Amino acid sequence: MRVLINDFIGGALDRGIPLYVRNLIEGLRDEGLNVRVVRAPAIFRKLPRGVLYLIAVLVEQTLLPAIGFLLRADVTIYPYNSVAVIDLLTRRGRIVVHDLEQLNRPPSFSKLYYLFCYRALKWFNAPLFTISDITRQRLTQSGLFGGGPVTLLPNTFYAFERLAAAETPQRGPSILLCTGSTANKDLETVVAEYLPSVLAKGHRVAILGLHKAADMAKLQPVAAFLTSGQLQVCGRLSDEQVARAYRTHAVVWVHSLREGFGRCVVEGRLAGAPVLATDIAEFAELRDSDVYLYNNPASFSAELDRLVPRPGPAAPYTG
Repeated sequence: MRVLINDFIGGALDRGIPLYVRNLIEGLRDEGLNVRVVRAPAIFRKLPRGVLYLIAVLVEQTLLPAIGFLLRADVTIYPYNSVAVIDLLTRRGRIVVHDLEQLNRPPSFSKLYYLFCYRALKWFNAPLFTISDITRQRLTQSGLFGGGPVTLLPNTFYAFERLAAAETPQRGPSILLCTGSTANKDLETVVAEYLPSVLAKGHRVAILGLHKAADMAKLQPVAAFLTSGQLQVCGRLSDEQVARAYRTHAVVWVHSLREGFGRCVVEGRLAGAPVLATDIAEFAELRDSDVYLYNNPASFSAELDRLVPRPGPAAPYTG
């Protein structure tokens, strides 16, 4: 079976969906499929994010159908929440919808583009993939996608498991906060209501997931701790460095209001750390005996106080 995958954005970005796609490619090849990939040249990393996305849309709607035709692909997978309309006509295209988070944001070109794609999916009653049972339920309830079948093509962790196994655990008395710049990560609340008490107790915290200059402005209320080194921003890391970060902290902290899946919870557990996470449905679905959920600063503080002095590694992940 010949499969073409649109990973154009993955040539310029690393975490999030690009990481999902890299694992998908590896898994499909392990299953013996003939997988070809379209990916942007590395030089595209230097482009402004808006320009990159515009080029990605043009490539998706024009070049991908042509490449699929020339390669005689049986299926073209579009794993970035959008799809080429021509490939809905050819019945070759399969979209992966990770979540509907973009639709919760203010009007933008990206939001209009996703809605355009979803209207086309509904018009053709096209089949689609998604990544979890919770998301499948939400897609069905939304009414945006018509009556086409929704099939799970879940997150996998082939690469991360290899990298984490190659790192010797050297856990210090510190916390790894996994967050991001998007509204669902709720960074302002973390900075206002959680981080000050954590830092006041003397805990060292490293932040994974902040890369933009604008992110530093959001950390201004705790700037003194950045200066002292008690709070650290990891910045942009390679996959190897991400695995090392998970293996060198005592607790992984994942705060979010909504998620399509919850990759950081699984990564933390696969790396052998206990995970402290917000009590949302996406994280609860991934829970095992060493995932601890909180729903306010008081319950967070109580769970953290219980976790930090705990000796020894967490149990292997069973979620």
